[in-house]
Amino acid sequence: MSCGMVRKVDELGRVVIPKEMRRVLNIKTGSSIEMVINDENEVVLKKFSEMNNISIYAEVVADILFEEYNLPCLVCDEDKVIYCKGVSKKEFLNKKKPPENKEWFVCPVNFDGFEGGYIMLSYKENDEGKDYEKSVYILSKFLGNILSK
Repeated sequence: MSCGMVRKVDELGRVVIPKEMRRVLNIKTGSSIEMVINDENEVVLKKFSEMNNISIYAEVVADILFEEYNLPCLVCDEDKVIYCKGVSKKEFLNKKKPPENKEWFVCPVNFDGFEGGYIMLSYKENDEGKDYEKSVYILSKFLGNILSK
């Protein structure tokens, strides 16, 4: 996708990112933006994912849940899957976060007052008696606490 727009810099050095671009990139109030100057001396803006900073912890969380419950597990940032266990990496990794539905138990990873990511555990109808929901909740709080530091 290529999209170009021209905006003026105000007296404080601010530039407004157009609403259309924010919508396409899922940039909300409070989202972090990474700014880089590339080799061509161009300023590149990218949506920053806090969850990518803790990918090693995301891997451990997914591994623990898969080992304990033998259920597929995804760890996602706001937009995409950053780690998966028990499912095809080709099908899920770096792909858009699956929709929330009855096939996935979804628990948000909250930090600094907003949802920065999700832990998703696949389950079957007959799994209702399992205690995995509490485990997912505790591990999501763990990731949120790491992100808040």
